[in-house]
Formats: sequence, structure tokens, C-alpha cells
Amino acid sequence: MNLKILIVDDEVDVLEFQRCYLQRRKYQVFTAFNTPKALEVFNKESPSIVFLDLRLETDTRGLEILEGIKKTKPDTVVFLLTGIIDKEIEDKALVLGAKEVLHKPITNEVLENKIKEAFL
Repeated sequence: MNLKILIVDDEVDVLEFQRCYLQRRKYQVFTAFNTPKALEVFNKESPSIVFLDLRLETDTRGLEILEGIKKTKPDTVVFLLTGIIDKEIEDKALVLGAKEVLHKPITNEVLENKIKEAFL
């Protein structure tokens, strides 16, 4: 499967671990650890699916990125990742177009299952 996937997370170790796992499964994976890089990669590579951390650079910039993605390419599947449970933010993410909010920690198997659910 040659899907383009963007993973956005400011935890670089987690980012690299997930990237390696998904690349071994033949996905084309791009990564970003901050808001400017996420938007740059998204606009350049136009991924079909994005795993997006809610909290980047110590604030909730993830919602900002989500909104930009959905305005630019509405059919992009976006999963919002978060380590905090906040029903209000989760509801807002869904209204903005996130497919689902996933609570950290996220296993590699969960990532792969979500990809399959979205595209198979």
C-alpha cells in the first residue's frame, strides 16, 4: 500500500519509532515535530492520512493545524492524538473534521489498524 502518511508529534523518539514501524510496512511516511514543519510537509507532500498530536510547542496548536488541513484538503483523514482527556477539546476536534481522537500512548498496531479502517 503506497499511502502517504504524515505523523506530527513533538516527542521525537515516539515520532521516529512510529515512522520506522510504518515504513517497514511499506507506507510512505513523513514526520514533523512542530507547527511550521507540519504545514510545510502537508502542503508539499499532500498525505492521505495525518496522525496529529494535539499539543505541540506546549500549547494546543494541533487544532490549528487540523483546521488548516481541512480547509486545504478536506478529504484528508486526520486522527488527533492526545495525552490529556478534555471532552470539550475532543468535541471541537471532531467538529473541525478529525476522524477520531486517540488517547496516548498509541501503539504501532493501533496506528496501522486505524490506517486500514480508514482506507480498506
